[in-house]
Amino acid sequence: MPSTDTRIELDTFEGMLVRKPDFVCVPVFYQKGTDGGMEWDENLKLLDERSAGELRSICEEQNFKGAFGKSLYIPRSGVEDARRLLLYGCGHRETIRPYRVYRALSAALKTGIKSKTIRTLGVQSPTGMPGCSDFSAVLNATAAVYDFTYRSLEAREPGPRIASTLIATGQPEAFSLEDIRRINSMAGAPGLARDLVNTPANIKRTDHLVAAARRIAQEQTGVQLSVVEDTGWIEQNMPCFFQVARGSLQADPPKWIHLKYAPSGEVRRRIILVGKSVIFDTGGYQVKPDQFMNTMKADMTGGATVLAVMQSLAELRIPHLEVHAMLAATPNMIDSNAMTPDAIVNTTCGKKVEIRHTDAEGRLTLIDAVAMAMKENPDLTFTVATLTGAATRAVGDRIALMSPPGFETLRNEFGTAAEEAGDPVQTLDVLEDDYEAIKSKLDAADICNSTRGRSRGAQSAAAFVFNGAQDGNPILHLDIAGGDMSDDEKATGIAVRAILLYLLNIAAKHDAPV
Repeated sequence: MPSTDTRIELDTFEGMLVRKPDFVCVPVFYQKGTDGGMEWDENLKLLDERSAGELRSICEEQNFKGAFGKSLYIPRSGVEDARRLLLYGCGHRETIRPYRVYRALSAALKTGIKSKTIRTLGVQSPTGMPGCSDFSAVLNATAAVYDFTYRSLEAREPGPRIASTLIATGQPEAFSLEDIRRINSMAGAPGLARDLVNTPANIKRTDHLVAAARRIAQEQTGVQLSVVEDTGWIEQNMPCFFQVARGSLQADPPKWIHLKYAPSGEVRRRIILVGKSVIFDTGGYQVKPDQFMNTMKADMTGGATVLAVMQSLAELRIPHLEVHAMLAATPNMIDSNAMTPDAIVNTTCGKKVEIRHTDAEGRLTLIDAVAMAMKENPDLTFTVATLTGAATRAVGDRIALMSPPGFETLRNEFGTAAEEAGDPVQTLDVLEDDYEAIKSKLDAADICNSTRGRSRGAQSAAAFVFNGAQDGNPILHLDIAGGDMSDDEKATGIAVRAILLYLLNIAAKHDAPV
């Protein structure tokens, strides 16, 4: 969890300097043009003036120009109120995106600050950027600070401890106390998801997700929890989910987890968050190659994500929205009872499924979970899943965002919120071809869980999941397989902030249509 004792405060740049932070972090932009070079804005000019020109000399000497991802740490800047300066390069001002603010500051903090205890950290968030609002810049700068202090529960050493964090912005008075409270909550929200995902595979069980859900229900107002552990009930009511669980009935039985947040006052929208919760994925009898078995402890990232969202929205007491989190939790293991290829199984929605591949298990749990979600008559359903390698190949470390045909406007609205929250997305169209690709050729089955070809794997998987929804019911699918883990194989908490900001936007509309 983050080691930040005091949540952020907002101030002007000069007001921040009066507090004499231990470190002052300042964004630098790279000028466009043939000569390029560092853009000297008012804040940098002020620092240079107070250093009697020493700052400019150091930057020129180090050939620092503000290129994206580059940083310059100056332990003795010559500025009395900013002795230790950390300049973080943001690239061109005209092309900066919110997630690049986060990445630029994150990289600088990681490489430039080695202190374990920091009395006050001062961060100037970038301002005046066409592609990034001041709110978004402050949110992403705050998120970078929270994530800088994060260490997993199993870490042998704690992260840096920051007693106070000051975020400077152009017009701090434009931010209400509620804005600041929401920024703090959203910035720290991915911590729970990361804790759950980073838990080592040898100790992680379905009970870990149950325990996390129970803590939320106990600690937050307006939250109720229901957990079904009866495997007989699951087999009868969620037969496709049960097929995945068959290989671990003795070692780690399945759990159907349903967490509900209901605010006080009038409820105007009902939202369902369905998170893929495969505790560990071996691939089943069609076992994964060894290089793809690593990090499979993260195959429950979807479930961890929606739990983190629930914790934050309950903490914020978001009005007008009734929000449900649904998790079909189970490992995908191998024993004498595990599901086999060529099986034909029932689903909650009534369609018959041909099991073509035992490693296409996530969609088997999701189709039943989505069908169960429909029983709540939702206005909007999300599915969040580390579902396909195809999504990784298609969009890299972005969220692959999909919807059934006809919901493109809804999809784009979420994409805009996700970008502002610092979770980059790329939309993929799910076409009629993708529904046709999963039609079973067997007489006894309607659809199959894996196509016969290699193309459009992310979209065909989404089409499979959408079969669990009722026609015309709005649903958004987030395949986060490419961005759930960092290069050093640690959880990122991707999509938590995106979903939270989108829910806040819906709540703010009150009675506007979803």
